[in-house]
Amino acid sequence: MQKTVATTSMVPVIAVDEDKCVNCHMCIAVCPVKYCIDGSGEKVTINADLCIGCGSCVKACTQKARVVIDDAARFLDALGRGEKIVAVAAPAIASSFPGQYRRFMGWLKAQGVSAIFDVSFGAELTVKSYLDHIEKAAPPLVIAQPCPAIVAYIEVYRPELLAYLAPADSPMLHTIKMIQRYYPAYKHHKVLIVSPCAAKKREFTDTGAGDYNVTIRSFKAILESRKVDLSRQPEADFDNDPAERAVLFSTPGGLLRTAERDAPGIRARARKIEGPELVYPYLDTLPDALKRGANPLLVDCLNCDYGCNAGPGTMNQDASPDIMEYLVEQRAVEGRQRYAGKAMSDKTARRALKKVVARFWEPALYGRTYVDRSSNLRLMTPTDPQLGRIYSDMLKDDPRDHLNCAACGYKSCRGMAVAIFNELKKSRSLSMIPQPACTRKSSGPWPMWAR
Repeated sequence: MQKTVATTSMVPVIAVDEDKCVNCHMCIAVCPVKYCIDGSGEKVTINADLCIGCGSCVKACTQKARVVIDDAARFLDALGRGEKIVAVAAPAIASSFPGQYRRFMGWLKAQGVSAIFDVSFGAELTVKSYLDHIEKAAPPLVIAQPCPAIVAYIEVYRPELLAYLAPADSPMLHTIKMIQRYYPAYKHHKVLIVSPCAAKKREFTDTGAGDYNVTIRSFKAILESRKVDLSRQPEADFDNDPAERAVLFSTPGGLLRTAERDAPGIRARARKIEGPELVYPYLDTLPDALKRGANPLLVDCLNCDYGCNAGPGTMNQDASPDIMEYLVEQRAVEGRQRYAGKAMSDKTARRALKKVVARFWEPALYGRTYVDRSSNLRLMTPTDPQLGRIYSDMLKDDPRDHLNCAACGYKSCRGMAVAIFNELKKSRSLSMIPQPACTRKSSGPWPMWAR
């Protein structure tokens, strides 16, 4: 059911508003991969084939010059044409529409959306897929893949980890495939994704599943522009079975908390990690940990510090994590109550949920493959003499001049020199730096100095 990707190119998911960009390079400072941004001109530009879509620059840009690219305009046009559409909604809507997410769904249905499915139940199917893979294949390592920014990072910068990415779809894709397989009334409907994420658009492009990735941020703008008061909208509920605790997937550690319900003890063999300043350096260390046999079995990882609840497609980047997570936790309590019965028995809940999941899960239906995109990385590595000439142009003739203050955005003087060498950063006199007669494309592990 998954289409084959014929190219290593990635669709753009972050854009630069040149009218607002002041070329301050704050975006470079916060970018985990740096060299996807070209700072050599009057305005910065983005190389989509190197950008992992993490959204760090969107949050950091004080000029609001970074824009998440989604399908809001296409979706509204499709609605206007009367196109048949179903929606799948990320668990993060509970934290983005506090106390009103059901009214938001009521508004969506009033606009013509035929049905709305809860991705949280897709997360229950995801856990089943993960544990089935662990039981049958006995892999040494499984890296969770609900986060498309992490998938992109591994595909471009750490291809040696591709074999360890979970060979199963994300909760969103589990949900979409479930609809296509088990809800024949909606099999030929287009699919709207109510999303907290910029990078999710790539997942749908790569797999051919999903049609309109519209961020919660865009929906908030639509509601505001139309002066929609959600408190006056009718409530609507999801059109699929409820999740139990998998509503926690949008919260850091939510996958692990769900998995240990069915695999007690898995926490002792797992690593929970999130946030761009931690997760990507951690992934850089995993190959060595694997060689030493020191790696965990399961890595529950997310790009965003506070999980998908504060993704770049939400308005929650500066919200209280306690308030966000409280709203999601309340849904988890409701799910447990539905399945656990009056006695609130975990055993009863597991038994009841297992029967429901079994109706929508089958082997091979939710499989996922990945693409080695490391050929996108055409970073030239300067020789020591070439570095010396660049350092001289930077007025760093003495080792004591290498302050590594990170004010340039590259964390080190060497990092900036590499950017200059690849014409991604301005120099006082690029003509002083001869074009290398013999240079090599970056190969092997993504160098530590380039983070």
